[in-house]
Amino acid sequence: MEETRKKLEDFFDEMVKSMKYFKKKSYEQYFKDTYEKYRDLFMSLPALCEGEEETASAAIEELASVIPMYARRKFLDVPKQKKEPVGIDYNMAMAVYVVPMLVYQHEPVNEQIAQQMVEIWNESQVTGLRLQKSDYEKIAGGFRKGLCYITTAVCECQGKSDDCRELTILRRYRDDYLMQSKEGRAMVEEYYEIAPALVLSIGMHKEPWKIYQEIYEDYLCPCVEYAKNEENVKCRELYGDMVGSLRQRFAPSHYLN
Repeated sequence: MEETRKKLEDFFDEMVKSMKYFKKKSYEQYFKDTYEKYRDLFMSLPALCEGEEETASAAIEELASVIPMYARRKFLDVPKQKKEPVGIDYNMAMAVYVVPMLVYQHEPVNEQIAQQMVEIWNESQVTGLRLQKSDYEKIAGGFRKGLCYITTAVCECQGKSDDCRELTILRRYRDDYLMQSKEGRAMVEEYYEIAPALVLSIGMHKEPWKIYQEIYEDYLCPCVEYAKNEENVKCRELYGDMVGSLRQRFAPSHYLN
């Protein structure tokens, strides 16, 4: 068990350093390559949890606690002025690498370890940010939604459907205006890159709905009116301001360098 504990701690450290690969062009390949690198570790976990139900449950809980407790000790030593960006990096590494790799092959014991790991992380308030169980397919798919990824999250929080007025207008604006110029296509590509990370990060806060309400009032509603009235430049500038502001507040550190 001690050897496995050390391997799990090393795995977490490497995933935090690997946040730079959480980008559209590199995430999927990096995830799969890294999973193969650690496959033996993941496949060794169920064998450590064999035995009677009580013994197995204790082993699952012990394994699930390794990374949260290790991360908590490390985070306590982070200087106060660096805690916010480091906290985002820790949570994002868990959300896009550690937990998805544990559940990647849908192995039942590893699924239980991942679920308890998330619960222990939140109960221990490792970084003060919430963690949810996540999977590779959903995260990889997020990089394919483009300009409307952030606005879709905002509208879902408002209880609006995927074909609501706001999303319909902004998708038309994207396709009919932004995608018709080199500058506009580059802007859309930038959103493809960063939007999934921003939405994941916002969702880790205690009251994400307040953040989405702010985005809706300050950015989304004005952008929709600009797009509807064909004030295309104003719409582009305001949406750019929104992404820039969210980048500074919620993006992992590699997006700030």
